[in-house]
Amino acid sequence: MVYFYIIIFLLHIMESISGFGSTTIGIPILSLFVGTEPALLLVSTAGHVLCAVVFLTQYKKTVLRELFIILAVIMPFLPIGYLLYAQLRGHEAMLRLIMGLIVTFVSAREIWRRQIKKEEGDPPRWLVYSSLGLGAVAQGMLSMGGALINVYALTRIKDKSAFRATMVSVWLITNTISMLFRLFVLKAYTREIWYAVLYSVPLVIVAFIIGNRLHHKISDKRFVNLVYSIQLVSGLISIASAIFLFR
Repeated sequence: MVYFYIIIFLLHIMESISGFGSTTIGIPILSLFVGTEPALLLVSTAGHVLCAVVFLTQYKKTVLRELFIILAVIMPFLPIGYLLYAQLRGHEAMLRLIMGLIVTFVSAREIWRRQIKKEEGDPPRWLVYSSLGLGAVAQGMLSMGGALINVYALTRIKDKSAFRATMVSVWLITNTISMLFRLFVLKAYTREIWYAVLYSVPLVIVAFIIGNRLHHKISDKRFVNLVYSIQLVSGLISIASAIFLFR
């Protein structure tokens, strides 16, 4: 479990800065040590604690209109994600590979457009809305839809603190529903999982304190580039971990 605590501490500093990322990066990495389902349960549940901390301290900055729009899109897709996960639990490598390829394509495209072509506008509408729909399904399946849902949110919320507060609210609500599904329907949680998450709480709080300070040192423009860079890394890690599982 030492790998879990190291991953949780480092990635929760990053999530405290950006408002996402601990699950999309943490699950593929930790799954190499403990397996996919335990990794999903450990990282998503510990991430839930961080989301609660960020929400309680930053909720006044939440953009309610965008929060409700995102939730209105995600909620109908969550049951689809749950059903797909229940049916395809044995094909995790393929699911992760597909997810990684999509996230890598979207993130690399935006980094190239912003950094190389120096375009400052938003992505095309077809990419924005398709990413939101695919991200909703991925959130229900693997709690890893943040990298895609963010594509929509970044076009609507330009202030970094408002973006973080709004997206953390999204994860808090959707992850609560997902946790209940895994707890009462899949009966996936074990005593060891709960103990590991409980012991990680002090690390989560320290990670938030560090990450929150770093968050306020980043400009809004650099923040957008940071978000897409994190997403690119998460996509590449997802692809690499999928290839490892295929071996």
